[in-house]
Amino acid sequence: MKKPNQRIGADVLKTELVDLYKSTSNKSSTYALHFDTQDTNQFCDFTEKIQLLVFNSNVAHGSVTISTPHTTTAIIINESETGYINDFKRKLEELVPSDEYFEHDDWDLRTENMQEDENVNGRSHVRGSIIGSTSVTLPVVDSEIILGRWQRLFFVELDCARSRRLFVQIQDIN
Repeated sequence: MKKPNQRIGADVLKTELVDLYKSTSNKSSTYALHFDTQDTNQFCDFTEKIQLLVFNSNVAHGSVTISTPHTTTAIIINESETGYINDFKRKLEELVPSDEYFEHDDWDLRTENMQEDENVNGRSHVRGSIIGSTSVTLPVVDSEIILGRWQRLFFVELDCARSRRLFVQIQDIN
């Protein structure tokens, strides 16, 4: 039911699809989705894009794995409801406040894994570790991902706006 001034829970981003692998022995395949996030703690809904990839793969029975290679992002399955997303963001800020000291950001102490364009993002790394989900695998039956009625596949940006990648691997078990 659509209400006046309906809120929108998550963003749907423009993506570039890159075919990385297609099996010659079955219907398995791997794709990369390239996109740009726009904000810290941004929820990006990839449900339709991934469902379409699975449907077009013609994998009748198998699984799909969605994975992020970034340590300051997460993959979450939940409902796209503005109240939930706002609650999640608020609780994340309470658990890991942005204005606290993070040794990761103390460049007088830190010596490992440094680069010239290093971000001050200790909070984003801690938040990513607390959420702890950089990938998820779901069953595929009759070329459809098995999700609950309200479940959506989210990529969550825990750092700042930047270019990101999401990998989708569809596995055929026939």
